[in-house]
Amino acid sequence: MQKHYKIVHCGIFNEKDNGNFFYGLERKISHGLIQNGHFVYDFSYRDVERNSRFLGLKDSGLKKMNKKLIDICRNIDADILFLAKAEKIEKATLIKIKELLPNIKIAQWYVDHLIEKDDFFDKLDCIDVFYYANAKDLQNLSKKYENTIFSFFPNISDPAFDKKLELKKINDVIYIARDYNEDVRTKFAVLLKDFCDKENINLKVYASLGNPAIFGNDFHKVIAQTKIAINFNRDDTLEEVNQEKILGASDRMAQFLGSGICTFSPRIKGFEKLYKDTEEIVYFDTPSDCFEKLKFYLTNQNYESIAKKGQEKTYKIANAKRVTQFMLELLFENSASNNYEWSEYKFKKGIQI
Repeated sequence: MQKHYKIVHCGIFNEKDNGNFFYGLERKISHGLIQNGHFVYDFSYRDVERNSRFLGLKDSGLKKMNKKLIDICRNIDADILFLAKAEKIEKATLIKIKELLPNIKIAQWYVDHLIEKDDFFDKLDCIDVFYYANAKDLQNLSKKYENTIFSFFPNISDPAFDKKLELKKINDVIYIARDYNEDVRTKFAVLLKDFCDKENINLKVYASLGNPAIFGNDFHKVIAQTKIAINFNRDDTLEEVNQEKILGASDRMAQFLGSGICTFSPRIKGFEKLYKDTEEIVYFDTPSDCFEKLKFYLTNQNYESIAKKGQEKTYKIANAKRVTQFMLELLFENSASNNYEWSEYKFKKGIQI
């Protein structure tokens, strides 16, 4: 008989943004947990802290927000506490929750680069499972924090969020990246723009080269109006394939794939087990390789077939219900109900599990 859990999901739900980022991973994870038959209480910790401030002073609401999280877990008698980035959640809060609810499981998922302050890592002692959308450092982390399981999990794309809109294709290529001065993504964007200008390719750029970002349904509309999307991450390189990376990519890659656009990505170790090159995605080794493939696929029109197959594969392997089912099975150390394509990237005490 299936167990039904009471779950508190402590994440960045951005209530102040009026739905601009409705397709964020917090909402996808909550959606998947509910699809799997569980009760989910969303706790938008940054919004709660902001609304609890004294005279608007930054972080002055931390104590009230942390106490509120404790009270919610106790009042619900939560079985699971899921944490997102949780940089404002104190270690003492997690210890208190475990004192009040000895059987509670605390898990954390993370998608950004692990460049955090010491107190972030200090809290890992309280975490039962740490899910990371990058498999590179998992084994080493598991050696340092022996009580915690470290596992890769994929960025979710789900038909409830990432839909293909049937709109006329008016753009050839789209590139979206929140880059910074001297960021490798800025350099890639400059090379891409120069190439597209030279070849008379219609390029749309957002959140880069001085262009504004794009959110909400406008994000999905412009994707639907474009033939090819390029994903490029801040830890990718311009000269050659980054051999150190393992399954590390921006959530934009999942959003592109799920929205039914032909997606280009740097060749990253591990992704070949998820997506077939030239059938479901197009991998490239260098910017020049990317640009030559752009010309090829824009000419032969095969981008439509790749887009369709890429979306189908994404909905099959990385939908919200399946990914959160994997997360729960690992958290309770149950047998896997699926042959998860990324299952080799799970570690405890430095040993693959």
